[in-house]
Parts: sequence; structure tokens; C-alpha cells
Amino acid sequence: MSEQKQYVGGAKETSGNFGTFHKISFKREDLELMMNNLNSKGYVNLNMNKRREPSQYGQTHSLVIDTWEPSESQQFQQGQHQEYQKPVYTPPAHVETPQQAFQNVAPMTGADPEQKGGDDLEVPF
Repeated sequence: MSEQKQYVGGAKETSGNFGTFHKISFKREDLELMMNNLNSKGYVNLNMNKRREPSQYGQTHSLVIDTWEPSESQQFQQGQHQEYQKPVYTPPAHVETPQQAFQNVAPMTGADPEQKGGDDLEVPF
């Protein structure tokens, strides 16, 4: 059930004036392997893992191609399935402009004693 991990390139952790960063390198064969593993959106995803010990070339991290793709049910949950369409807001037919939508709403000025703000909260104990 599990696929064999496909290792590509390598990374070396180094420190510089602005903190720690990683130098990543790939061979031509690694690039071809990554091109052959593009996901449905045209990306290749990599997982970078710290090695127990640096390699003979000083690489401190290994890179593995991440071939995971969401199942069809996960795509529906995330709204990424090709049959899923995001809902589009449609204003009510009787409202022509945003100004008309708020014409019957009174502003909260604080002058009306019926309007209560956050300062007058009663907390029962």
C-alpha cells in the first residue's frame, strides 16, 4: 500500500548573518524525476527531513518527493473538486445599490437611551 520513497537532491543547513538557511541542490536526474511526479495542479511537493548524521558531502537534510493527493471526498470537503462550484453572492432583487440596502437602518449615535453599548453590560454573579 505504501509507495517507496523517492529521494532527490540534498540540503545543507548553514548559518549566515541573518540566521540559519538551507542550501538545496539537485542533479539533472533529480529534476527529471520531479518533472515526472508533478501533481494534478502542476506542482511537485517535497518533504525536507533532518538526517541523523551529515552525509559524506556534508548534507544535513534529505528531500523526498511527496506524492500524496487528496481523495475525491477530501477534495469536496476542501472545495477543490472540479464539480464543486463556490457559491456566488447574489444581492436581493429589490436592492439596486448598497446605499438602498442600508436606507432603513438608523445609525447608532449613542443619543438614544434605548441603544445600549458595550459599556453598560450587566454581569450576573
